[in-house]
Amino acid sequence: MAAINSRECIESLSTYFKTDYRNDNTIFRGDLEAEVFQKRNIIQKERLHLRFKAWEPERISALAYPMDCTVSLATTMLMIAGIRNRDVFTQMFYSEVIRLLDPGRLKSLKMIQKYISKLKDEHISLFSLISYVAHEVVDTTKTLHEKLNLWIDDNIKNID
Repeated sequence: MAAINSRECIESLSTYFKTDYRNDNTIFRGDLEAEVFQKRNIIQKERLHLRFKAWEPERISALAYPMDCTVSLATTMLMIAGIRNRDVFTQMFYSEVIRLLDPGRLKSLKMIQKYISKLKDEHISLFSLISYVAHEVVDTTKTLHEKLNLWIDDNIKNID
């Protein structure tokens, strides 16, 4: 989870720290009068299954303690902070795309991106290209991975 490594994300959560919290070389001072983040403030409640790297639950637990909340609530708040931070969100998105696509498909996707950018005479980011494909997935029963592979196959023919 990239958000726990982001200083900006931790700073946005620091308003809820009741005790001191150390993140790398920075110590965030806690305030016993700090606002308590209530679970009911989170609008939509659905179960989400995540896999963490071995060291992440310990760091999230260490983050939950100064906020005086559960680990699951700290995870939720950290995810929200990560999604709101453009750099963190882009990093998570790219790492997921790289995980989904094999090197050949990733190269094809970048070729399509360059081709479209050249046609439109403006830079089209990989993020906006994949967002376009993801938007098409909403109306189908295919996963993003399946739809992205089909889209790459269909559009790489136009470049060659």
